[in-house]
Amino acid sequence: MKKERKNIILIAVAAVMIIVLAIGFRLLNRTSYNDENTLGNTSSNLLNGGLFCEIDDKIYFANPYDQNTLYSMSSDLQNPKQIFSDNVSYLNGAGKYLYYTRRNDKKEIDKDALLALSSTGLYRINTNGTNLKQLYDDPTQVACLLGNNVYYQHYDQKKGLELYSASIDGKKDTKILEQPCAPYAVKGQTIYYSGASSDHAIHSVATDGSNDTVLSDGNYTALTLQGDYLYFMDMNANYALKRMPLDGGSVETLISDRLATYNVSEDGQTVYCQIDNGTANGLYALDVESKTLRKLKEGNFNYLHLTKKYLLYEKYDQSVLYAMDLSLESSKELHFNK
Repeated sequence: MKKERKNIILIAVAAVMIIVLAIGFRLLNRTSYNDENTLGNTSSNLLNGGLFCEIDDKIYFANPYDQNTLYSMSSDLQNPKQIFSDNVSYLNGAGKYLYYTRRNDKKEIDKDALLALSSTGLYRINTNGTNLKQLYDDPTQVACLLGNNVYYQHYDQKKGLELYSASIDGKKDTKILEQPCAPYAVKGQTIYYSGASSDHAIHSVATDGSNDTVLSDGNYTALTLQGDYLYFMDMNANYALKRMPLDGGSVETLISDRLATYNVSEDGQTVYCQIDNGTANGLYALDVESKTLRKLKEGNFNYLHLTKKYLLYEKYDQSVLYAMDLSLESSKELHFNK
């Protein structure tokens, strides 16, 4: 009798443990959703490849010294560590998740990991490097998180690049536009873009693909959004940097020199840019209000990313990573090895 009672108790305890584990597993894997206006990275960071993304007190980044694999570090650039071995770009982050474009086709192939490195696509992963989830399994390029959807350039062998939306839970993948537009600039329920198949004008379109409207005719590229302005380079004006108000108005020239890339500060007061005019190439800062342009560093640089404290940028060939303290405007080399 005692033995039977003991067995019943053991069975009951085991059943409770199984139920608890099942509930815990379900809670662990349940998707955590965002506010509908949540953005995953800044518009200008995405323009520069989305190689750095700051969430709270951490910076997540593609380490150029380790095949652009996914790393994290503190906001003061300390304690770098790899959190996943994917080659990543167009990083977006919100809550407990990171979203990125996987480009393992750019990695050096290890024969022991050939299968693991053979794919591209759009992925979600926890910020601690666990629970990888595939949202799309073919090549993608620019990706931007807005609310609970990732708007991304979806590649089709017959149609080329088109704009799609993937829900963060992986349950929906919806075509938005049959256009190769890069979704760098989003606000509310509107996407702003240049580079449609028929023109290089500035367009706005609703996030469901409706009401595609031309805001400004021209030959524009590298369109981003900061505050109440759209920033872009004018290819008809030797890639000069210009901007226009979101609600319409005249186009304003900010920098007439030829630009390679740029990034706009969160308060919209400073534009950091790489000028490639052939005579005074270098990293510059523009005070938007006074229109004062200052050279910060001579040379050729790329991939300009802003965090709260730093401008992170790389030598044009990605051989050296620099960090400039925004308060001091002093730069130092960073080295993050494996």
